[in-house]
Amino acid sequence: MHETLYRLSNLVRVSGPVTKLLGPEYQTSLDLIEIDITFKCNLKCYNCDRSCTQAPSDSTMSVEQIRKFIDESIANNKHWSRIRILGGEPTLHPDLEEILRILLDYKEKYSPSTWLELTTNNFGPEVNRKLLKVPRKIYVNNTSKTGRFQKKFEAFNLAPCDNMMYAFTDFTNACWITNDCGMGLNRYGYYQCGAAGSIDRVFGFNIGLKKLPMDQFEFTKQKNNLCNLCGHFARRRFVPRNLCKPVNGEPKSNKWILAYDNYLKQSALNLY
Repeated sequence: MHETLYRLSNLVRVSGPVTKLLGPEYQTSLDLIEIDITFKCNLKCYNCDRSCTQAPSDSTMSVEQIRKFIDESIANNKHWSRIRILGGEPTLHPDLEEILRILLDYKEKYSPSTWLELTTNNFGPEVNRKLLKVPRKIYVNNTSKTGRFQKKFEAFNLAPCDNMMYAFTDFTNACWITNDCGMGLNRYGYYQCGAAGSIDRVFGFNIGLKKLPMDQFEFTKQKNNLCNLCGHFARRRFVPRNLCKPVNGEPKSNKWILAYDNYLKQSALNLY
């Protein structure tokens, strides 16, 4: 019996019917969210899964969009376990102080148990100056980057759909990121994870959800269209930093090469 279940669980990666029987291997954590407030970056690491290097942009979320997110959260009685602010490099957002004030107001007046976190590369004097102004009630996740190469970064731009090995894969199974990091939000809407939002930004599918998702099934279309382009899907499971094998260069498969070539020609996505 146990051997049969083990074989079935292995088939979940490639079989639609088995997925319906056992459920997706990874689901989006609906109480966690990563908000990419900007795609600006002063470091531009190789293999960036927000494409800040490959498709640079000065686009940012507006203060009004952050207020909309908070209004939606309160209207839906949403008490987030964790709200993580990142980018790009979030300290480069011109309205960072106002954004953090709005989030702190939500925490203090409505959801005291919510963990507020800002993730930064801590690279350069401008970033350091901005970090000094971050309120103490917001945890600063300092990744302490010193250069463009990051050992733990994966080959984000190797699309599984460009590899025949994944020809029959059910991409709604997603990967550990949507489970451990939760959904993503950027200026184009909500996604099953932050990396998925950056894929839509480059490819221009324009499938960001404009209302706060409350159910797993709302992400199904995104997972079918975005996970098949994501290099994270190849590994699927979390690997500790000390066990990560460094990526040689910045490899890209055909669909990514074409998408980056056409990035500046695509129509603007609808805003959140």
